[in-house]
Amino acid sequence: MCGFVAYPSGKNPETVIRSIGYRGLPEFIGHIEHEGFTFAHIALPFVNLDPKVAIQPVGNDFKGLFVGEIFNYNSNIFETDGQYVHDEFWFGESGFDSFHSFDGFWTYVTIMDDSLFGITDHLGIKPLYYRTDMDAMASEIDVLKLFGKVTIDETFMSNTMKWGYSPDARTPYNEIKQLPPGHYVYQGVVRSYWDWSKVKTGNLYNDMKRSVEARLGGQREVSMLLSGGLDSSIIYGLLKELGRDVTTIHVENQEKDFAHLVSSQLVDVSLDDVSDEEAVRIHQSPVDLGSVKPQIAMARKLRELGFYAVLTGDGADELFGGYRRAKEYDSQHSDTFAELPYYHLPKLDRTMMRSTIELRAPFLAPYIVKHALNTPYSRRNGEKKVLKETFKDIVPQEIIDRDKHPLKTEKIRKDPTEQRRENDRLFRQIQMG
Repeated sequence: MCGFVAYPSGKNPETVIRSIGYRGLPEFIGHIEHEGFTFAHIALPFVNLDPKVAIQPVGNDFKGLFVGEIFNYNSNIFETDGQYVHDEFWFGESGFDSFHSFDGFWTYVTIMDDSLFGITDHLGIKPLYYRTDMDAMASEIDVLKLFGKVTIDETFMSNTMKWGYSPDARTPYNEIKQLPPGHYVYQGVVRSYWDWSKVKTGNLYNDMKRSVEARLGGQREVSMLLSGGLDSSIIYGLLKELGRDVTTIHVENQEKDFAHLVSSQLVDVSLDDVSDEEAVRIHQSPVDLGSVKPQIAMARKLRELGFYAVLTGDGADELFGGYRRAKEYDSQHSDTFAELPYYHLPKLDRTMMRSTIELRAPFLAPYIVKHALNTPYSRRNGEKKVLKETFKDIVPQEIIDRDKHPLKTEKIRKDPTEQRRENDRLFRQIQMG
């Protein structure tokens, strides 16, 4: 996982990319000027730690910048997954269809006919942001403010006050947008390329096991967050079946007794306080801080422990009906295609990458998402029934029977509207400063 900026040449690329230097390691910075644009990249390499291979862009053979992980690339043919994406995009016979065979998450940016071209994955797990008033793209919002004036998007602010986030491609600024999941942007036009009918699946149990195993890849140790809930317990159970031993991190959330039912070897982490202002600055947005603040602290603890990658159960609630609202109505499509790409996944990307942590969520593999979309409401409906039935033999019954306990601050639980007012005030104050 890495960070990138692509923009009309002019500004010093070292200065620009170092403004998001936390997204990678300082010895893995690269940049190139090509056809009037500067492409700058910082890498957090996993599959090949040789700087001569991992640093992008590479020499005169510029094809584009890749951010993310493709876990199923052929390592016998390609030195990195980025090279695999380049080859498939430029030379593959199936064009956009080749992306449907990728298992992972990605943003890819290149140049065509003197204009930038950018594409993101099926859920926007690796968000791509672009300016609407010029040809510039980046991994984060704030770095794009370096290239011109921005004005507050009051509809975004109003949506955030109402729902806690804006369920669309808006950002806090009129001049900066997020690329929707499964889309590409070229010459200011945004188009969909993703087709779920082209994603292949087997059975849920085996596919989930395949997803977990794939996300253990690379040359750095992978840890996992074990909450004591159903989703992380499924992942841990599959790890045991695979014979893989990983360090399990438990964040104090009144669930330790459940986590111990799964693993007795826990690294306990107590979260430090994170201020509202710090959270707004890191998230670059006035969205709900209920889970943003704990995730910032959690990411810092992971880095203190020496990790660069972590497995989590993120996505299972949205996909398989884990929220209380899913008992009242089928919220799956809103949860999957609004809340995940426009709130939950950008939040995870920015909070984790601020501490140089790559988050790997097995439930977000394209084929697992398709399983969820093909699961009837009667087997989801607020109880995640299909998950409980499928994985009952590897999860303790006490965890299957327990209620969900979301990771949130007490402040957001008690009065979400007041917290949103405070976020709005802080964000506007930061912009004025």
